[in-house]
Amino acid sequence: MNVWKSFFYSLFSPTMIGRFRRQKIGRTILYVFLLVLITNIPAAISISSFAVTAGDRLQQVLAEDIPDYEVASETLAVEDGETPFSAHIDDTLVILDDSGEVTPSDFEGEANVTALLEDRAFMVADGEVEQMEYGAFSFTKSELQEATGSFLELLPAFIALILILLYLFASGMKFIGVFAISGIGLLLKRIYPARLQYRHLWVMSAYIATLPSVAGTFLDVFGHNGDFLFFIYWLLVIGISILVFRTLPRPKPRVRAE
Repeated sequence: MNVWKSFFYSLFSPTMIGRFRRQKIGRTILYVFLLVLITNIPAAISISSFAVTAGDRLQQVLAEDIPDYEVASETLAVEDGETPFSAHIDDTLVILDDSGEVTPSDFEGEANVTALLEDRAFMVADGEVEQMEYGAFSFTKSELQEATGSFLELLPAFIALILILLYLFASGMKFIGVFAISGIGLLLKRIYPARLQYRHLWVMSAYIATLPSVAGTFLDVFGHNGDFLFFIYWLLVIGISILVFRTLPRPKPRVRAE
């Protein structure tokens, strides 16, 4: 049976999961990698789409929504426009002021702020304030646009690297989860006696993880995460594990010779 059929039957058939126990460890390891790949497709699409959209939007904002400016000699100079400049752009308050009129107290209470003031920059993200003096930095809006364009050219490579790292991390966590499920199998083996070695438990655990992983992916897509998702995942794991063990053949009792 190929891995796609194994994936299909693991979604609904405890009997088939029990039969998979005789598969080789190497095949099961490959199956776990496939399971991680399938269940992380929505996250990969979301990350890629967000990065591309954010990059395009940043270019648009720099080109159209804010005036030209230059940072030199530790101060800001805004060109071709009245200052202070202030505008809400995509839920972020953007301020450019080279006159010294705007102070940090003027944007208190704002959740997200990017403020280039006379001698320093302020960043506010979810109410957390960070500030940075210009110091030896020297740049103009056009130079920032050029740097942003160069970065966006390399963005596909950065996205690919991030996705690979996330996939490896998710795979590692999935293997840890499979070992945890096999621990549940060791406990159930005492209740439902069956002729099982640990490798049989481990193989079954990989397939037991299929439905909880897929269900968790769908719940995450629809905005359900955190403790609720954790609870649902392990509730499904325990329920499927019990059903699988109930399908396993029990050893026949030995008949004592008289």
